[in-house]
Amino acid sequence: MNRVTVTRVVFTVACGVLVASGEATRAADPPADPPAELPGCWKLVSTEANGKSSDPLGGGQPRWVVKGDKVFYGGAEIARFTADPSTTPRVLDLTCRDPERVHEGIYAVEKDTLKVCLNKRTEGAKDRPSQFVTKDQEDWVLLVFEREKAAPEDATEGLAAFAGVVLQKDEDKKAVVVAAPLKGSPAEKAGLKKGDAVLKVGATAATDLETAVKAVRAAKPGTALEFRIDRDGKEQTITVKVGVLPFHWVAGLG
Repeated sequence: MNRVTVTRVVFTVACGVLVASGEATRAADPPADPPAELPGCWKLVSTEANGKSSDPLGGGQPRWVVKGDKVFYGGAEIARFTADPSTTPRVLDLTCRDPERVHEGIYAVEKDTLKVCLNKRTEGAKDRPSQFVTKDQEDWVLLVFEREKAAPEDATEGLAAFAGVVLQKDEDKKAVVVAAPLKGSPAEKAGLKKGDAVLKVGATAATDLETAVKAVRAAKPGTALEFRIDRDGKEQTITVKVGVLPFHWVAGLG
């Protein structure tokens, strides 16, 4: 195997950001086509960060569906990748769409298990993971997948729902209010705003914070969730199209 070590500063704009990288080791001639071992349906069974393993955030059964060099999650393309099986360990770089960034990593396939170790740091000085152990490596995240025979017909089946709204109890108003809609979330896109008093979530009266939060969490991906709100003394209904919990949150990539 021919390997080269490149020491230089590279500015990558593939993800819409400038990324300065220093010394990197890569294969001299990466293959043009993705390795045949990667396409298929992969269920994420665990994540590991700084030596501690945990279940995927949000529960459920998050899955990657790999087609060619594209990664799909919840029916949507979330990333593309380049991979080189000729290196040791095998190199994989994940170019994510939302948020736009590149995670440098490595991968290994053992029978029906796929391990992907990624550096969650995408800017400034960073090192590509060199092993599938994250202890004492605060920037590394290890993802462990198991191959499934086929992807479910409903791409969102088993995935955690995501509305993207933070609720809190306002003691002055004696009401549940929107603390903030998360940037780029379904709630923000629908028009929920900070300070909106929540009267109902779906058919459930927002009598207290716990009840309102439970009603939001009960929503299913792909459904419409109505928020009856009071904004500046005027009642209105805002409909949020519920999505799936973003994969970078599920996987702990930040």
